[in-house]
Amino acid sequence: MKTERVVLSVVAIFIGLLVAGVAFFIYQSTRSLNPSKIPTITIANPTPTPALDIYLTVDSPADESVQSTKSLTITGRTTPGATLIVTSDATDQVVTPATNGNYSVTTTLSSGENVISLTAISPSGEEVQKSITITYSTENF
Repeated sequence: MKTERVVLSVVAIFIGLLVAGVAFFIYQSTRSLNPSKIPTITIANPTPTPALDIYLTVDSPADESVQSTKSLTITGRTTPGATLIVTSDATDQVVTPATNGNYSVTTTLSSGENVISLTAISPSGEEVQKSITITYSTENF
C-alpha cells in the first residue's frame, strides 16, 4: 500500500507539471505586445579618441645594423610641415623635412653601439618618436 502511494504521488506530480507547461505555452503563444509600449533604449555615442595625425618612418638604415663608417645618413618620411629632432650620443639636430615629408639627415656615430632617437613634432603639437640602434665597427665579419 505504501508503494502505491509513492507511485501515485509521482504520477500526480508529473501530470501537474505537464498541465502547467501546456498552460504556460498557450499563454505565451497568445500574448501580444503593443509596439508603442515597448521602451526604447538610447545609447550615447562615446566620443572617439582622435587618432594621431602625425607619422614617422625610417627608411634607412635598418634598425640593429652595423656600419663601418662614422658618418651615417638617415632617410625616411614624416608628416609634411612637421619638425624633426634627431638625437644621438654625439650630436643633436633639428631638421625641417621637405614639403612632401621626406627627410635626410647626416649624423656622426660614436664607437660601439649608438641609439639614435628621432622625434617628429607636428604644427599642432602632436609628436611621435622612433629609436634605432646602429653599431659602429671597423672590424671585418
